[in-house]
Amino acid sequence: MPKIIVDETIYHAVMQVVSERGYTSATTRQMAEAAGVSEVTLFRKYQNKAQLVRQAIAFNVVQSDFASAAEYSGDIQADLTRIVQAYQGSALKHGVFIATLFSEVSRHPELVDSFNMPLGIFLEFGSLIARYQAQGVLQPEHPLQTVTALLGPLMAASLLGNVIPDSQLLPLDPALHVLRFLEGRRAH
Repeated sequence: MPKIIVDETIYHAVMQVVSERGYTSATTRQMAEAAGVSEVTLFRKYQNKAQLVRQAIAFNVVQSDFASAAEYSGDIQADLTRIVQAYQGSALKHGVFIATLFSEVSRHPELVDSFNMPLGIFLEFGSLIARYQAQGVLQPEHPLQTVTALLGPLMAASLLGNVIPDSQLLPLDPALHVLRFLEGRRAH
């Protein structure tokens, strides 16, 4: 009887191996071993390492439920807090994996389209911001600059968290972060 292959197990193995070794040094053999499957099985199902990484990123985006985080409720503070919480949760789980890929994507053109799905989510966040700007709730500026200002501190904290011991980093409170963010960006 053939072994049932669980995609989630494979995606977690891909993220683990890439996080530990980097994209360049990670091999499909190492990924297969970490997932408990044969390398041939990975090639049959995913074709190559870039496709494995692409699928692992897509899995991460879906699991993080960014799509529902970008939904409009009419309460800007609640909406932005939901975005921050979704990003923070994803960064805690998979921040090293994503940071590793970001650092290597310029040397691996086959990875560029791996970020289409996360970019789409970023654009959805921008659409939400634009809606609040159109209502006069937020100051006008390019919506993606606003999203970057909202998530930038979280991105920096995630990167720093990879090199600074946890005891030296203060945890970021999503609600307080959004409140302070809004103090500087609300339309007056």
